Amino acid sequence: METFSLRKRIHDRSKPPLVIFPITLAHPALVEIAGYAGAEAVLLDCEHGMMSPETIRDMLSCASSSGTAAVFRPRSFDAVACRQALDAGAAGVHVSHVDTADEARAVVDACRYAPVGCREMSLGRAVHFKAENLKPYVAQANDDQLLTVMIESLAGVDNVEAIAAVPGLDVLHIGAADLSHAMGHVLEYDTAQFQDAVDRILAAAEANNIVVGFPTDSPELVAELTTRGMRYFEADTPDWLLREVYADRIAALDGVFAALH
Repeated sequence: METFSLRKRIHDRSKPPLVIFPITLAHPALVEIAGYAGAEAVLLDCEHGMMSPETIRDMLSCASSSGTAAVFRPRSFDAVACRQALDAGAAGVHVSHVDTADEARAVVDACRYAPVGCREMSLGRAVHFKAENLKPYVAQANDDQLLTVMIESLAGVDNVEAIAAVPGLDVLHIGAADLSHAMGHVLEYDTAQFQDAVDRILAAAEANNIVVGFPTDSPELVAELTTRGMRYFEADTPDWLLREVYADRIAALDGVFAALH
């Protein structure tokens, strides 16, 4: 069985922040490409991508074979889907649109074993389909698997202290685009209201010894936010990265052809 602990990795302050690469296109090869490129973790994003449970399972297998940890993001919170992904070998769960402590507790209940939650046991891929592996797996799962909830609404910010205090959470991930939209300033992150919300989320996380995340792989912004205490960054999606690579290559070749005429 896999022994890498994504949860311990992100809480290890001797190591740099974790960058996770979201996969929004339904092809397992993208997970392998990310893994072989050196990505520590990928996010199987079913909220913004259209993926079947069978595809998710294949992606989890590809993550194992290429040496990356795969976190599951459901379309919306679904206790059964989260448990199925963990049983199939996901290294964690990432849930969007968590606005209250009760919603956060529901996530913990679905994804953590007792006494923290009430996740059911299963002889699935995570235990290599062997009953003798179940006991050690259950003993370690709460310590190893990463549990992230997203704060991306005004209600989430208003309730962030109560959300952060729910036992069993690891990351408060700021849904920057949706939160800025809720504030009436789409993708504007330098407004006083947005920055006040970031400070409030950081303070709530620090008080409960959990991590704050942000969606960016801009080196300048990552550096700034790391100095403010963030340790989890969500990079660009493969479709966005491919578009940039294609655009750059097309522009370069167009320049060559123009110079020849």
